[in-house]
Amino acid sequence: MRTAAAAFEDLGYGDVSEFMQLLEEVRTLLEAYSRSILDSAS
Repeated sequence: MRTAAAAFEDLGYGDVSEFMQLLEEVRTLLEAYSRSILDSAS
């Protein structure tokens, strides 16, 4: 299975590893934020 990073590189975007790392950090923060909202609502 191909990764999203490999697909971006195939499109000519070059090395996207730093971008993918930042995207993973944003995903983690958004998950924690949404979890805290859901926990406070109950």
